[in-house]
Amino acid sequence: MSLPPVAPHVTAAAVAALPTRLRSKLDQAVEKQASWTVTASDSGVTIAVDGDVTVTLTTPVDTPDAAACTCLLAPRCLHRAAVLSAAPVRTTHQAAAAGPDVATPETVAPTETGPPATAAEKAAATQVRDVAALILEHGVAGAGAVTQADLLRAIHQARAVGLPRLATAATRVVEHLRAARRSTPGFHLADLTDDLRETLTVCHLLGAGIGDQRAARGTSRRGYEPVGDLHLYGLCTEPLRTSTGHVGAVSYLTDGTATIWSLAQARPDDGDTARAAAHASVNLGDVTLSHRELGRAGIIASNAQASADRRLSHGSTVQAVRTTGRTWHEEPADTLWRQPIPEQAARWLSARELARPERPAGHDLAFLDGVLATDQRGLLLRTADLPGPIIVVAPHDDPVLPYVANLRLLAAHATGLPVRIIGRFHGPRQVHGLAVAASWLPDRFGGHVDLGVDQMQRADLPDGTTTTEPSGADQPQPPLHLLSHHLQRVVAVGRSALVPDVERDARALLDAQLPTAASVLRELRRAGHRRSRDAFGRLSQQDSIALALAWLVAGAYQDAAATAATAGSWQAD
Repeated sequence: MSLPPVAPHVTAAAVAALPTRLRSKLDQAVEKQASWTVTASDSGVTIAVDGDVTVTLTTPVDTPDAAACTCLLAPRCLHRAAVLSAAPVRTTHQAAAAGPDVATPETVAPTETGPPATAAEKAAATQVRDVAALILEHGVAGAGAVTQADLLRAIHQARAVGLPRLATAATRVVEHLRAARRSTPGFHLADLTDDLRETLTVCHLLGAGIGDQRAARGTSRRGYEPVGDLHLYGLCTEPLRTSTGHVGAVSYLTDGTATIWSLAQARPDDGDTARAAAHASVNLGDVTLSHRELGRAGIIASNAQASADRRLSHGSTVQAVRTTGRTWHEEPADTLWRQPIPEQAARWLSARELARPERPAGHDLAFLDGVLATDQRGLLLRTADLPGPIIVVAPHDDPVLPYVANLRLLAAHATGLPVRIIGRFHGPRQVHGLAVAASWLPDRFGGHVDLGVDQMQRADLPDGTTTTEPSGADQPQPPLHLLSHHLQRVVAVGRSALVPDVERDARALLDAQLPTAASVLRELRRAGHRRSRDAFGRLSQQDSIALALAWLVAGAYQDAAATAATAGSWQAD
């Protein structure tokens, strides 16, 4: 049984109320979460923490009174603060999901770029920036429950003054920090690095009053709005497993105009149920079927509702009926594969410039036709649009999900055979393999294989006609990994990571004709070595802020340069 999500200010207030002697023990108390016994009730959950001590959370946990402890020190007790610090962060998305699907009004900016940030907005952004700087100062190991509570307090203030983009990015940082400290399999240091960069970028835009202020503020999650009648055809289904402990599935569908829509559901659970979630029932109006079936079926929906990013609503007002699905080689799906791959990549990179909630469903999907091949890099796809092969990798290496096993089977027994693939753009000439269709696949798969859901067997595949390596080599990429390596090391360890190897890598970047990359890396090193003290001998907070600014400059350059290199790798020339 999982803990219910908790509003940020509730956790922050509980940690702030702790005496100093208990605050120093908070991380050790949170680490004992595996030994807690969680019992659900109609009103919430009860957690047996230590002996006869229990903590009760009454849902929704959006006020301090919703968390109570039976010990004598409550509410200023370690048990209550530990439980709240271990619970997922309650987001505005979850708050909206608790009620009916309704459209929420959206604030209209008076100018194209919006008015400058107010004093309250700048103060909220500064508060978030200072905590983010502290995270970079000490790294993941030093970002315990107290630091996370400080960030949650800043997140609450950002929401209060109307900065949803900043609050959302900072919330993801908290979730990644907790996943890292719990050694959650779904945690990736690169994801935490990206979200820290996003957080500091928004803080800088608001604090300096530069750029598009409307985009820097972001928009609150909009409810579902009527989109009329839709005739949808399933494309594929993929399981969801997040670093926050949520599992579920998402199905992608297309309509008569080749527009992509998505229908998803997720819930807190363990990773062992991630694959099973694709076989769980999902409702769309009057239609009830599994996600796997939805990825192959046809649906006629009347009075359909969807969010701005084309996520379909499960609302009861939708009227739907199931119809016969169509294969990928039939219209309207076939249109998706006729778009040249460079144009598909351009669509993906263009959408990456938007804030995450504004990116449309399926913006990063790649629809590829080609012939399978293999070499030391793994499974490859040779296409007519590109001179070199595309590398197909697994989105997850979790053995619970059959991605890796399916891709290995294709590499061993299907080389030289034609296929159609739905992938997710992942980098320079590389995609995550999501689904595959071919005329030689058995009919039992229903037209295509969802690589994260369906388990292929050796008997399902014929022997490939050739095993020769494909013609064309990978395009040489600039050694930007030398810069991203140091950015991630600072996130993991703190400023102490900038002691070794920096100058050597800066010279290597110069040799590769990347003088700006070498310059920002050296400036990051100088900021990391700068340590000053005030009149009382205390380390100056300004040094942490200077380190965060230098890290942000290096991160912004690395992201822009990597995007340019990725765009070039997907060109036909």
